[in-house]
Amino acid sequence: AQTIDKSTGSVNFAATDTSLVVTNSLVTTSSVINCTVATNDTTFKSAQCVAAAGSFTIFANAAATAETRVNFRVTN
Repeated sequence: AQTIDKSTGSVNFAATDTSLVVTNSLVTTSSVINCTVATNDTTFKSAQCVAAAGSFTIFANAAATAETRVNFRVTN
């Protein structure tokens, strides 16, 4: 888990991770969050972000084979 109180940023998934919670005070249940995989991993090719009150969870399409960065942007 990470805490990042910014509208844009990036987080790193460890190898074998499939989800990661980002605590962010700017996020509401109505926030639109775009996430983009920013590392060329052999299996982790796409990510889905799900907003909650004060946080969001990034879900990987597959477990990362190595440390993999995901960029995000929060829009309210």
